[in-house]
Amino acid sequence: MRLSQCLIFLFLFCFSCEKYYLSVKREAVDRMKLASTFVGSPDPLQKNPPKGQELILEWRLPEEALQEELVLVLSVIYKNHTEEKICYPIDRRRGVVTYSVLGSDYKETDGFLTYKAEILNKDDSVIKQWKQQLWTDLIVID
Repeated sequence: MRLSQCLIFLFLFCFSCEKYYLSVKREAVDRMKLASTFVGSPDPLQKNPPKGQELILEWRLPEEALQEELVLVLSVIYKNHTEEKICYPIDRRRGVVTYSVLGSDYKETDGFLTYKAEILNKDDSVIKQWKQQLWTDLIVID
């Protein structure tokens, strides 16, 4: 009975994961992000630590996807209801980029409200997409 449970678990583990993906993770940036906080080393940033947020974008694509020119487009709506699009060219199958809003930019925007990431080819077709649950296009009223 024990061996069959292990085999079922192994089968589910090997075949349940998505092989290719795009993901976005939001993290707060503050004193706890400084390495000196944990090791107790002197650090001038401890007196005035960075404050803000960052988005960590990670992707994994099939080999054949790199035969096209790809771009990662991050669309962000901030809490002050401004919108921004940031583009990163993709030249590797796997990668990670970080987009940070720190200091005065963070105070001005109040941080991220919602965001989405898309990998587009040169025809602007979506290859992979990740949306935060609250994502919606910003409605601008003049």
